[in-house]
Amino acid sequence: MLSDPQRNLVNLRSKDTTIMAIDALPEPHPTPKTRSTGFSRRIWRVGAQITEFKLEGDGDIHLVLFGEGAYLIAEMPGAKCIPKKARDRKAMIAVRKKFEARCGQPTAQWQPLGAVVYISGVGFFDIPHTQKPHAVNFAELHPVTAIEFVSGCGA
Repeated sequence: MLSDPQRNLVNLRSKDTTIMAIDALPEPHPTPKTRSTGFSRRIWRVGAQITEFKLEGDGDIHLVLFGEGAYLIAEMPGAKCIPKKARDRKAMIAVRKKFEARCGQPTAQWQPLGAVVYISGVGFFDIPHTQKPHAVNFAELHPVTAIEFVSGCGA
């Protein structure tokens, strides 16, 4: 959430990539608990369709992204969960407000969407879990720092 001791290692200038390129990264073993990979030290920007979204129990909005035949999870934390010391805190809060204003309030149930976006977020390798669909290597964009709507949600 850009509030960890290594937060200053993250390059906040987004770099364009694809979901397929992220999906092709080797899955680190064990799952890193620090920013030990180049992927986790940068903000990445991908073009994608948001196929569905929901509110998680921890207050994050979970987005399922699809592009080039691959899936990727992106997460937007709630403002109350973002520590004051977090880098790019204002961007994280603004992107969630923008998403909710355009696409509606998330619920605990999956909601289909279909919006096409360019979305940016910090690279993160999550622990393997039951989330489906997901990147084969459990890579995510977490937290999301920017979103540009191409179509859908009133674009």
